[in-house]
Amino acid sequence: MTEWRWLVPEALSLRMVSALGDAFLEDAAGAIYWLDTGGAELIRIADSKKQFDNSLQQPELANQWFAPQLVGDLLSAGHTLGPGQCFSYKVPLTLGGEFQPDNFAPCDLSIHFHALGQIQSQVKDLPVGTPISSVTLSE
Repeated sequence: MTEWRWLVPEALSLRMVSALGDAFLEDAAGAIYWLDTGGAELIRIADSKKQFDNSLQQPELANQWFAPQLVGDLLSAGHTLGPGQCFSYKVPLTLGGEFQPDNFAPCDLSIHFHALGQIQSQVKDLPVGTPISSVTLSE
């Protein structure tokens, strides 16, 4: 997750990754954070793992964090994930992509976090709607 250090403090540890490549992180005190990779936001969502687990019982939060309808649509269309993969954006939202099934494809987690972290870092300070003609990715 080094490509996300511009947004994610090193003190946060990875708890899990969603099927859409969002990360759930924990700090030393047990608070849980959601790294929304599509929106390039890090949001504190619970003060503890227990509070996070209870929050998962609220459909609106579970839908926001895990997008089960979209994941279900991808699976129904025959897309599958192998070990160490997530569904990643073909065109990130910040580059004009849409939150629709045809804009996602299986991708290795390492590539997802590496590429999307670099893209989001490069466009984070641009006003919404700014035309972006190119981004540069390093290996």
